[in-house]
Amino acid sequence: MKRFIIILTFIFFYPINSFSDQFNFPNFDINHPNFLCKEKWTKRGVLDENMYNYCMTIQEEGYEEASAIYNEYKSQEWIDEVAKFSLEKWTKKGITDYSMFAYALNTQKEGFLDLMYEIEQKSVTRSSIQKCTNEWYPQYSMIVYCLKN
Repeated sequence: MKRFIIILTFIFFYPINSFSDQFNFPNFDINHPNFLCKEKWTKRGVLDENMYNYCMTIQEEGYEEASAIYNEYKSQEWIDEVAKFSLEKWTKKGITDYSMFAYALNTQKEGFLDLMYEIEQKSVTRSSIQKCTNEWYPQYSMIVYCLKN
């Protein structure tokens, strides 16, 4: 069993379609949520201050959540690829939606933990894991979905 987990760990940590060797977690840039929240909560030139403030709070909390997840798992190689994927998915025209970045990062973290559980339970085969990983990596939630369907 231990050998099986080591082999599978190698598959996940050193995939053929690796994005990059290093990921640097982004610093919080107030300009990103400021732009997103003003754009979202301005109607006919009038900013809804209450909704803007709420939006800014949600963006700041999103960044804090993403940072906490990343810091919790930063010693594990998989988190860099997941964080890079999630950040790229929720950065449009150079502006990051920190709330959605955190959501995506959390979804993939939970997918990774689910996958490790399935491996420990011996409920998946090496070939099925490889097939789904080739198709969906680094989207661990989709790898698990693929394995169950």
